[in-house]
Amino acid sequence: MKFDDKKFLAKQIKTYRKKANLTQEDLAERVELSTQHISRIEAGCYTPSLKSFFAIVNELNLDLKNFGFDIKNTSNPIKDQLIQNIIEANDEELIFYENVINAIKSSFARNNEK
Repeated sequence: MKFDDKKFLAKQIKTYRKKANLTQEDLAERVELSTQHISRIEAGCYTPSLKSFFAIVNELNLDLKNFGFDIKNTSNPIKDQLIQNIIEANDEELIFYENVINAIKSSFARNNEK
């Protein structure tokens, strides 16, 4: 899976934005981000938040398979449930999930530094 590769995400988003005949400004407006933020995502400088990523994917009518993420091929029931929760989440829930995941990752990083 290439979901965590910023350059891969950047290339996919840029390619499909252009295929949709949208400028960065058009996409930014539609997903409620700044043009500069879209530019930095497409340059691979930023990884979009879950909320932004799903807004972009939705706006460009993409399937997660375009990002090397095939939901049907997972063999881990925990991962399957988490994926399903994200897919079904509303914007508020996505923000909550992202905050929880970031807090947990920070906690793990702090514990690994000790």
